Amino acid sequence: MFNQSIKALSLVLGLLFVSACSMPATTIPTTDGNTLAGDSPVVANSYADIPISANDQLAVDQSLLLNTGEQWIGRAVLKSKLDTVQAFEYYLDNMTNHGWINITSVQSQISVLTYEKGRRVATIQIEKGTLRGSKISVTVSPRDAIPQ
Repeated sequence: MFNQSIKALSLVLGLLFVSACSMPATTIPTTDGNTLAGDSPVVANSYADIPISANDQLAVDQSLLLNTGEQWIGRAVLKSKLDTVQAFEYYLDNMTNHGWINITSVQSQISVLTYEKGRRVATIQIEKGTLRGSKISVTVSPRDAIPQ
């Protein structure tokens, strides 16, 4: 009897813990179901603290948004008209304007820039687009630990 009570209590506590740790994904509605203009108010408000070029398109079906605004985490996948060199320079020049501190950057066939801001880290991956332009993936996640 005592064993069954402990098992039941463990199960309930486990379920509560799992549900408390999960954040709901925010859904961004689109008119065509796939992309949204980078300069649209919905995108600008959802991904508030990263620069998004006005000509970029957010690939909603490939993106993940947990929370919104200045504390969002997840991934923004952008289809850009900028080529890979222009996109690299755009993020190198504009992330600091949004309060991000550059940690490292590598420019190559697939370029990667890494930034930090408070308790979050942003990784930007830039690669050549399918036909033209570039595909940009901005991933923001909580920082595991802050160095002492």
